[in-house]
Amino acid sequence: MAGKGRRDGAPRRGSSDRKPPRPDSRAQGQSKPRSQPQRQPRAVEAAGDVRQGAFVEVARVIDAPASAIFRMINDPAKREWAPERLYRVMSALPPRFARLAFPDGSQVAIAIVRQGNTRSSVSIEHGMLPAGADTEALRRRWTDALYALSDALDSDWG
Repeated sequence: MAGKGRRDGAPRRGSSDRKPPRPDSRAQGQSKPRSQPQRQPRAVEAAGDVRQGAFVEVARVIDAPASAIFRMINDPAKREWAPERLYRVMSALPPRFARLAFPDGSQVAIAIVRQGNTRSSVSIEHGMLPAGADTEALRRRWTDALYALSDALDSDWG
């Protein structure tokens, strides 16, 4: 009985006793497969309209804890660092993430990553920009805003 069958006498399942494959119903024309819509990759341009997904991204390491940075973003009384103070916090995951909505319809995603107890990396992505937005000027504004945030945190936290 060196591997010829099972103890109960039934043949062991192997390549010789496999079930035949099920007939392909599509080959017989019984049903057609559902067509899945093809996802188009998001086009990113240096400047463009909202449909093209234009955005600006900046990042900086700030010497402050993530909770202090999040308070500066979330508290309306502490928004003097921002290039536009009239934003609405759409969603937040304190102290790691905030999504902001601006009056022009654009949105900003701010990610805060702890790098120890007193240091954090802040990434800002300003997306859904209106057609004809000057992305270089906007990139400079957000870079200056991150420096202003750092200075405000030095005076507020430090």
